[in-house]
Amino acid sequence: MRFKLGAAIGFAAGYLVATRASEERRRQVDDAIQRVRDNPRLRHVSEVVTRDAKKIGDAVEDRLAKTADNVGDTVAATVEPGSSASSDASTSSSGSDATSKNAAKTGSNP
Repeated sequence: MRFKLGAAIGFAAGYLVATRASEERRRQVDDAIQRVRDNPRLRHVSEVVTRDAKKIGDAVEDRLAKTADNVGDTVAATVEPGSSASSDASTSSSGSDATSKNAAKTGSNP
């Protein structure tokens, strides 16, 4: 029974010492963080970086929008109104027939 009581007292004492040390260390870390946050140079750099990042983000957004518009216009210009898949297939097959006929006339094989 003495061993259990001694172990319990030792555990409790160790826990209290560790907790107090941990609280003191936590206070030190909190103080260091607060000093960094209150540093005027750091605030200025943070504001500059935030402002520049916003400008760059806006510029990238505008550039992407313009590029997407240009791609849409280019695709629309290459597609003929009223064309269908069946007429495209017949055009491509008739084009290969013409190539075969020209090859036969000249005596060469494609």
